[in-house]
Amino acid sequence: MLPPLLAAALLATSATGAAEKIDTVRIEQVTSGLPGSTSRQPRSVRQVLWIDGKSRRLRLEQYTAGNDKVLDTLYLLHCGEKKETSIFTLPGGGKKYREYRGDLNENQRNRRVHELEQLRVLKSYSAKERKLAMKKLGLREGGKRDVRIRWNEAADHLGFTCRRLTVTENEIVVIDAVLTNSLPGQGGDSASSYFAMYRRLGVFSEEVLEKIRGVEGIPMKAEITVITELPRYTISVETRLLKSEKMMPSLFELPAGSERILDTPTFSICPICETRGETEKMGRVFTQGGGVIYVDSERCARQLQKKLKTPKKP
Repeated sequence: MLPPLLAAALLATSATGAAEKIDTVRIEQVTSGLPGSTSRQPRSVRQVLWIDGKSRRLRLEQYTAGNDKVLDTLYLLHCGEKKETSIFTLPGGGKKYREYRGDLNENQRNRRVHELEQLRVLKSYSAKERKLAMKKLGLREGGKRDVRIRWNEAADHLGFTCRRLTVTENEIVVIDAVLTNSLPGQGGDSASSYFAMYRRLGVFSEEVLEKIRGVEGIPMKAEITVITELPRYTISVETRLLKSEKMMPSLFELPAGSERILDTPTFSICPICETRGETEKMGRVFTQGGGVIYVDSERCARQLQKKLKTPKKP
């Protein structure tokens, strides 16, 4: 059975004749600092992106580290009308794919639960130790987040006029980017939708998302610090090519005959609200004995933490 998106595309093509090419922006960039490196050196890969700004779709071809001619993974990103996002991952650019559909900002919910857990542990520290630890971890009392945004002038890059955007969260720089709005051809939709699509990937807190709402531009150079419940890491991006291209809409769709790889998820039940959810998508609260309790929301985490004794300082 054909995937629904592909079937719809085929029906549209047969009803109207040959599909017309659409305006896209093509970006070739080198990205460093991606997680997954097997050595101490940051992983650096070549990436080629096409953005369909009008339909809020993105195609990303990521090539093998050390051999930028061999395709490692193909990603297709489709943004829905609200928060729902679909990501299709095709290893090696083949016809077998994994699909994620949902709100990726759940990553930030899990981050907040994790930070509440850290604050609970830090209560057993002395005032001086707690202050130093909170500064290092980028935490504030009560989980507050102070986000600031600053614009500065920047030198042209690849012949494009640029501005520099810096965003800090609790004094940690989360975005340091040289952006351009001077896109060739019909690139305006892509410039306005680039950060809108970033909003869907769960890499920024709600407070940061609110500050960058309406920000337009394509990063020519950028350092982006990703903060989730996992250890933070910084991605560096440098654009080598930026141009407009007319491409077929099928570039953003699954190839004909694609087969979905089905992974069997595990489920857990939140002890507070009794909601059953996929374990990997739930927040985690650690017990004094080193166990893990999975919760559905930040509110559930707060209620559970009240029931748990403050652990002794390790």
